[in-house]
Amino acid sequence: MGKGVLPDSHPQNTASARSTALQHADVVLILGARLNWILHFGEPPKWNPEARFIQVDISAEEIGRNRCDATIGLVGDVAVIARQLLGALEGWRWNSSVSDFLSRLDKAKRKNEDAAAGKAKEEKLPMTYSRTFDVIRSTLHRLSTPANGDVVYVSEGANTMDISRSVFPVEHPRLRLDAGTHATMGVGLGYAIAAHEAYNGPDAEGSSGPAQGKKIVALEGDSAFGFSAMEVETMARYGMDVLIYVINNGGVYHGDSKSADDWLRLQRASLSGKGESGLRSTSLSWEVGYEKIADACGGLGFLVRTPAELEEATVKGFEAKVPVVVNVIIEAAAAKKLVSTRPADQ
Repeated sequence: MGKGVLPDSHPQNTASARSTALQHADVVLILGARLNWILHFGEPPKWNPEARFIQVDISAEEIGRNRCDATIGLVGDVAVIARQLLGALEGWRWNSSVSDFLSRLDKAKRKNEDAAAGKAKEEKLPMTYSRTFDVIRSTLHRLSTPANGDVVYVSEGANTMDISRSVFPVEHPRLRLDAGTHATMGVGLGYAIAAHEAYNGPDAEGSSGPAQGKKIVALEGDSAFGFSAMEVETMARYGMDVLIYVINNGGVYHGDSKSADDWLRLQRASLSGKGESGLRSTSLSWEVGYEKIADACGGLGFLVRTPAELEEATVKGFEAKVPVVVNVIIEAAAAKKLVSTRPADQ
């Protein structure tokens, strides 16, 4: 999705006002993306029903797909067409000072950023997603500012991926990987290995920002981590110092128990075969010790429950020269429905 091409700190980056931008845009230029499920297929109510989409794509068969208008689509390499568009628009200026659209975006950005900041400081145990990511973000930024460009973020999972997208800023391109177009789970650790080799391997060819080597940070939902957890052994075998966080809430989207006793009761009901209400099909075991996989493979493992423990593990994990798994116990949110908790404006 081109994350980082326009730095997250840039005043024209509207990531924190995404819904407002979609609902009020009248002309949309699509570069390097497709109008698929990630962008709600261009359909109302997420998008302005009057919006016109100008699609630039190297594949002719993609032009006009979903709400894109085939009569104004442009076939070709994005880099080439972008230069052509800039040339054609040379000398043209838009008076942004009288734009209601930009005023709406600025207001939405301030509102959403203030709301996110409030959630990030919520002190409760077990920790929430927002508090967990705030501790990780602030600690990593203390160790290395985003301007350095020496951290690559990989994320996968349900809420873990959705929420972390808006929490960890990047200032340079090619520093963010997630499940992408096909929403495939189980790719996170493979992506982390690939990113490590691209930036840190003996034949590294990757480049982004002033820093040459990169610390690879993988943010994994507990279910997503389970798909390819043994890739930690691959990392250890090849000396890859990947820092992995497993956000452990005991299930897909969320768990269904508030205590070990609750979980055991539901497990007994599931095993009874009597049709009693037991564990959801999306549930995982109670507080699985994912950090022990790293220990078993020659890496380092940390089990954390508090902000202080998470901060300490982050510092040690960032400085380690072996793969690290930080198993973060967060609230199970057992009473919630099986829906994403992505913020409404993300």
